[in-house]
Amino acid sequence: ALVHGAGNEIDTREIVTELASVSTRMADVERMLDRALFTACASYCYARSAALATRKSDQVITAEINAAYDRQRRLSQEGRK
Repeated sequence: ALVHGAGNEIDTREIVTELASVSTRMADVERMLDRALFTACASYCYARSAALATRKSDQVITAEINAAYDRQRRLSQEGRK
C-alpha cells in the first residue's frame, strides 16, 4: 500500500466495514454465551433439586434459576471493572 499509494477512502471504508462485522459477531457470541449461562443455571437448579429430593415446584425452581442467572451475570460484570 505504501509503494502503490492505496486510497485512504477505500482503506477507511474497509476498516469500518470489518469493525461493524466484528461487532455484529461479538453480539451474536454474547447472546449465545448468555443462553449457555441460563441453561447451565437451569441444569444446576433442577439437578440440585433432584439430588436433594426436595420436590420443589417448577415455579420455585424457576425463581432459583433466575436468581442464579442474575447472580452469575452480576459477578461477570464485576469482573470486568
